[in-house]
Amino acid sequence: MKFGDNLRNLRLKRGLTQMEFAEQLGSTQSSVTAWECGRRDPDFATVSRIAKFFGVPMQSLLSSENVNDVPDENVVEFLHSNPKLRLLFDKSRHLSESDLDAVLAVVNAISRERNDD
Repeated sequence: MKFGDNLRNLRLKRGLTQMEFAEQLGSTQSSVTAWECGRRDPDFATVSRIAKFFGVPMQSLLSSENVNDVPDENVVEFLHSNPKLRLLFDKSRHLSESDLDAVLAVVNAISRERNDD
């Protein structure tokens, strides 16, 4: 399931129209439509606001799998407090699957090197 599908499902479960949700979030209906249709992705801060609005972990908006073993509220706080990680997160949302695999391979290689030291 993709972000747009997750967002649409949460919005509909609350019985909100796109306009109502946009107003409560402080956004526009056209932005909500674009997110739900997958034409645009919100930035990190907006994903965080959406997760807080619905009372769900950010991970549940971004993926159908819970791949993170760190509690979501700690991840959000950690990303907010580290501008470089926040930038990496925002940039990575627009990468293809093969590009994400390449980035993960580099990160894993760096992690192994540090663990070997």
